[in-house]
Amino acid sequence: MKKILLICLLLIFFLFFFWIESEPEPLKDKNRRALQNAPSLKQTFEKYIQAIHQADLEALFETVSEQKQFLFLTAHWTRIVTRKGYYQFHQRWFQEENWSMPVELIEVHEGRDYGYTVALFHYRQRLPSGEWYCLDSYFTLIFRKERGKWKVVADICTPVNEHYQDDGSTLMYTAEQKYLLDIIRNRRTVRKFKSTPVPREHILKILNAARFAPTAGNQQPWKFLVIQDREKLDKLKKEALLWTLEAYQKKKKPQPEELEKVKESLQKILKNALSAPVYVVVLVDTLTKYPEYIIYDGSLAAGYLMIAARSLGYGTGFFTTFFPEAKMKKFFNIPDRYKLICFTPIGVPEKWPATPPKKPLEEVVVFESFQK
Repeated sequence: MKKILLICLLLIFFLFFFWIESEPEPLKDKNRRALQNAPSLKQTFEKYIQAIHQADLEALFETVSEQKQFLFLTAHWTRIVTRKGYYQFHQRWFQEENWSMPVELIEVHEGRDYGYTVALFHYRQRLPSGEWYCLDSYFTLIFRKERGKWKVVADICTPVNEHYQDDGSTLMYTAEQKYLLDIIRNRRTVRKFKSTPVPREHILKILNAARFAPTAGNQQPWKFLVIQDREKLDKLKKEALLWTLEAYQKKKKPQPEELEKVKESLQKILKNALSAPVYVVVLVDTLTKYPEYIIYDGSLAAGYLMIAARSLGYGTGFFTTFFPEAKMKKFFNIPDRYKLICFTPIGVPEKWPATPPKKPLEEVVVFESFQK
């Protein structure tokens, strides 16, 4: 019986072996051929890039590792460490409009189980303002074999050139240049503030910028009187109301009913205007070498102050209407030698005012000479 069982087992083994060897497409050969016919690393990279150009998220992730862990260092130094995070990044990106990204493949290294590509990506996006945002970056993609196919397991971006271009122009502007121009364009006169404190360091940073304004003969005639005392500001609010009403009465000689309406309006205006945590009285010294230029010097310093404040997220204003020079000098015990340029708040706005209408550039620019 044992011999018969042994003979049967041997017979089954030989039949199985014969079947494998005689099969037209053996399973092992299919697997071998599948591996041999699998896309090369370069072909996988090309598929990856094609999917990006078509904003095809699913096709892109056919070339990406199925492992949960993933390393992605973005152009703006954000570190993403999961496949899900990498997916969400591209999902947001592919929903954006008006962009393109030509790619220059620089190097391909295909090893046995690992490989990499290095390429220069030229990202371009048209912004709502009409400008073009341009970012040139080296991307190093690390690939690993998973089930015989190359899959991206890490994506490391090294930005080399970030700039902006006006539509139709070949001139380039750095991110720093655009930031400065945007700060100037987005400066606003703010008339109502939150009570959020302004750090002393920020106050000094702003005033330090103001003192670098141009000045005649480097005379630097300015003085900056900083007011943070809330009791003093509340008292100024009452005084400014009286000063303004007094001037209005002298000029308009209103009826009592009209005066009362003006008073209610002024109270609201002054309450908002004096709601900031910090105020600066910008002054210039009349006893300087070039006193005829101090108004220009002081106005430039005030402008620098306002731009610096805006860069740190604060609103300001060039206030003079409710704060006459003679009254302010007396209120703050300012020496006679100083002239008041403006009284400006520094604070976080309740909300940023909308941009008021501006004249077209061609309406205010003249080249070379006015026409006769």
